[in-house]
Amino acid sequence: MDRRTFVLSAAAGIASVGLARGGVEPRVGKSFRLELGHQLPDPFCIRWQGAWYLTGTHSTRRPPGGPVYDMYRSTDLRSWTPLGPVLRFPDYEGSDRANFWAPELLAHDGKFYLYYTADSNRDPYRRYVRLAVAGRIEGPYRDRGIRMTAQPSIDANPNWTVGGEGWMFFTGNEGNEHVGQVLVDRLISPGQPAGEARRVFPDETVPWEEGAYLLPHDGRFYLFTSMGNWRDGSYHVLLSVASRPGGPFVRLTAGGSPLVILRSHAGMLGPGHNSVFEGPGGVPYICFHAWDQQHTGRYPYVAPLRFEGGRFHVEL
Repeated sequence: MDRRTFVLSAAAGIASVGLARGGVEPRVGKSFRLELGHQLPDPFCIRWQGAWYLTGTHSTRRPPGGPVYDMYRSTDLRSWTPLGPVLRFPDYEGSDRANFWAPELLAHDGKFYLYYTADSNRDPYRRYVRLAVAGRIEGPYRDRGIRMTAQPSIDANPNWTVGGEGWMFFTGNEGNEHVGQVLVDRLISPGQPAGEARRVFPDETVPWEEGAYLLPHDGRFYLFTSMGNWRDGSYHVLLSVASRPGGPFVRLTAGGSPLVILRSHAGMLGPGHNSVFEGPGGVPYICFHAWDQQHTGRYPYVAPLRFEGGRFHVEL
């Protein structure tokens, strides 16, 4: 992937990424853990105006009604400065006893959109993708008071492609007629889904698939998804491809089985729920979580991606 192609395609996760202005690109090797001092499941990392920003499911211990989702900033991918929690606590029925996780960002027309999952009263049947908006990437983000899906759902991945199409991938949660399946809906605007949700893989039903992330490359669209049990080493990342951002998608295969591009490896157990961002030198990097050997938590890792033979390879 050349530098221009990746910069254009990065709108799949967040628009208008840019390389560092002035100074020297940091030298980073292959896969390594991001040292924050604590775990960070479902990590989302992006590059914005010469720095990297990281957020995820972990949030600082907060008082009831306190802000949610810690964010971190780095200029070298090694040292991270905490920016504090960035989402103002949402006020809706049951939010005082809600869980919050899997935040992802989209930049569009001068605003930043935070798509996140939250429930009501810790009830999985009342678990939806929600939306918050800010004028700066650091926030504060304020909930818009709307659900982005008609049925219970988790793990939204918003996209605004170079051609001006908006799409949102997510997974049906308990109470959804397509529970455990990856779904996609068209976005009329960042805050207005078309209400046309459909299954990404209509010809199959899997036990559970989540954490979708769309990446354009050379006129095609690659969808990363996670499957297996997030609680153990069976969690892994699959790759599919389509000619249009909304699909239809076809799973890449190896030996007649779905292609696994990331699995447990060298002390990283159950890697998955990834995002992709522009790394040093314009190289695409994948960001994902994995359990440590002691199973104390799911920690964030990054690794460069290499495109070869019609697929992406994770450089572990």
